[in-house]
Amino acid sequence: MDRGTLPARRFSFREVAGELDRRKRMTLGLERVEALLEALGHPEERLRVVQVVGTNGKGTTAAALALALEELGEPAGLYLSPHVLSYAERVALRGRRVTEEEFAAGMGRAIAAADARGIPASQFELLTAGALSMFREAGVAWAVLEAGLGARHDATTAARPEAVVLTNVGRDHVEILGETTEARAREKLGGLRRGATLFLGTSAPEVVRVAREEAARRGARLVGPLEEPGEPGSWGMAPYAARNAALGMRVAGELLGGEVPDAGRVARRVPGLLPGRFEVHRLGGVPVVVDGGHNPEGIEAALRAMRSAYGGRPLAVVFGVLRDKDIGSMLVPVRREAGLLVLARPGEERAADPDWVRREFGLREARVVPEVGEAVELAAGEMSGRGGVVLVTGSLYTCAAALGRLREG
Repeated sequence: MDRGTLPARRFSFREVAGELDRRKRMTLGLERVEALLEALGHPEERLRVVQVVGTNGKGTTAAALALALEELGEPAGLYLSPHVLSYAERVALRGRRVTEEEFAAGMGRAIAAADARGIPASQFELLTAGALSMFREAGVAWAVLEAGLGARHDATTAARPEAVVLTNVGRDHVEILGETTEARAREKLGGLRRGATLFLGTSAPEVVRVAREEAARRGARLVGPLEEPGEPGSWGMAPYAARNAALGMRVAGELLGGEVPDAGRVARRVPGLLPGRFEVHRLGGVPVVVDGGHNPEGIEAALRAMRSAYGGRPLAVVFGVLRDKDIGSMLVPVRREAGLLVLARPGEERAADPDWVRREFGLREARVVPEVGEAVELAAGEMSGRGGVVLVTGSLYTCAAALGRLREG
């Protein structure tokens, strides 16, 4: 179908957000997104595509990679997931987040194309195809895509990436991706194809072995492990974020034959594209850090970053989590580090009830304040006068609710 024959209806941002919310569901397989890409004129065929996969750090790595390409004179589009406060956070063009109007126009085309062809595309499939269409329309050369879940059945794989970046493999979504590190690593490399390049961002032995096997089996080139240390002090980043940003910049340089971007300039632009990743606010003079750690490794990294930034100051943790997560493992480091634990409920239908979390995991010392904003206020009040700090974590949905309160004041 010629793009000019697509239905001409114009969607408002509110209408697009409503349609995307309505079509939110888990889907596996690439047939729907492939049909949608065909309906949109195969925008992926005019783009050089890099897919970023892994358990943690995908967003920071992808953002730094896209910004570094831009810094080196290669126009790039960036696709992220999930969003925190607005769907428009998911798409950036040439280093800037798109406006809600731009987002509505691009995603409206994807929704119209799906409906015209009777394609039952899910939210994530619409977002992926819509982002690729927006990149093509903007005339960028590169598309940097953060995978949603695994990669074998992930919509981003339909874009046929010429390069795949694997950040790490942790314990998350085990019911879908597999119980073992090896099984999860193989799922995350499902987008690797013959002639592609795999950039490996971890030296974990099990993952390295799987990466070598999969690259050889699929006829791909392996580069790495590339464990880049980053410069958290000079970049104003948490240590884990600095490592991920450094990985993204290294990959951009490798893709362009060894060119080196201005690392400090790139790193300083990354947080503007990624709300809720070690984002620092103050409430009543108390530092409140909002970090979307949503699995055991993410929680550990956030807590290490807190100690790196604030030393031994008293720590309160506001914790809200989804019920399908490995909650027990996430709570182990929280209980070890937190002087005060406040349990809250993320604003999502899959949220774990904080009273249930308290009972189920024997958290007699924890406070329960279901509304996240009120939980943050309580925690900050307790830390005031004690020289303490607050960490809000457990889910990006928890972060969204906290930021709604923190950005008010």
